[in-house]
Amino acid sequence: MKHLYLLKPLLACCFFVGQIQAQQLEPHVAHQPSASSGEVKLVGGSLNVGGNVLAPFRYGDKIYFSASVPKKLGTGKVSRLFSTMRNGPATLQTINPKEDETHAAYATLNLAADRIYYTIFKESHLVQQGKSEIWYRAKQYDGTWGNIVALPKHINQSGTINTHPACGYDFLLKKEVLYFASNRPGGKGGFDIWFCTVERDGTFGNPVNLPYNTEHDEVTPHFFTHGQMVFFSSNKPEGKGGFDVYRCEKTTTGTWEAPDNLGAVNSAFDELHFSYHQPTKTSYFCSNRPNDNCQNAPKGCPDFSVFSGILSGSLLVNTRSELDNTALYGCNIELENMETGTIEVTILRSENSTLELPILTGKKYRLIVSRPYFFPVFMELDSSGFDFANPIKKTVYLRPMK
Repeated sequence: MKHLYLLKPLLACCFFVGQIQAQQLEPHVAHQPSASSGEVKLVGGSLNVGGNVLAPFRYGDKIYFSASVPKKLGTGKVSRLFSTMRNGPATLQTINPKEDETHAAYATLNLAADRIYYTIFKESHLVQQGKSEIWYRAKQYDGTWGNIVALPKHINQSGTINTHPACGYDFLLKKEVLYFASNRPGGKGGFDIWFCTVERDGTFGNPVNLPYNTEHDEVTPHFFTHGQMVFFSSNKPEGKGGFDVYRCEKTTTGTWEAPDNLGAVNSAFDELHFSYHQPTKTSYFCSNRPNDNCQNAPKGCPDFSVFSGILSGSLLVNTRSELDNTALYGCNIELENMETGTIEVTILRSENSTLELPILTGKKYRLIVSRPYFFPVFMELDSSGFDFANPIKKTVYLRPMK
């Protein structure tokens, strides 16, 4: 299994290797997206000062992430939870374990931000028999985190690895949900994405295996509530290489659409831990691709770094006949950027009636659709308020000439 250390916290002693100091990381500039619209770039500052940096999760102006620190006693590293605020240093979270043999990683918050979930792994002399579990803490009246609580045994199943928690709210179920990765029996093979409901009384429902899992590894889920979609990474062979990020949307009937490869962030290397901050339309993910900190690495960097950016959105155009509402093929489509006057997309004699066109957010466009023996349609569009996770959908009706 490729890059096993990325998946199994039972090897935590080696999947966080870095030079990060134990109590406080170097000061850094504000963690604004270091990319223009449609691009992703390496995040500057203390998030990428050295060593593996994984699981960036942003809530408000705070980013939570995992990194390694030297053990208090002896040699080696221990994984710990950090956070960083705008214009401030990255600091060690107070909820981290005190023992060198206990690792903590992959922190995430529920929607109300009154509960923090993360993965715990305890070392043993038989590392191969180790396991990882998901735990949480509830926020107290004074703003501090309460006692640590392990998820029940039907989630933290004995003898299995349970990790990468992700929270959200399911509109169809009308319940809070918790997604996670596990190699438990009953899946499709390797690591799968599972989810369970979080009931109002605080109990957890039975885990459900997601239909988009494969015989390969599906890990690091992130549930985007507003779009009712899961982002996850998989090493199935049809990707660009290694682990790729995919997006899968849940329909209003409860079925899941086929996963889409998130090509804008993927490369021939590994991409993991994708997360999306909707208020700023900023995407975060981790990759071992060569970068400014690791330039001469044709086989990938030894450590992972955090990248971010504002990804391009998309315009879904459905062409139909005004006469009888039938699908129209063979259309000519142009997408003009009204600010620059340039034609950014040209499609001649479309083979499908539904087409996806890339657009940037916050721009004004003119859509021109024509077809022989039909009157052309000119439609102006404003992409402000839209983003890659919420495509603009337009049905264009062409009137036949008499």
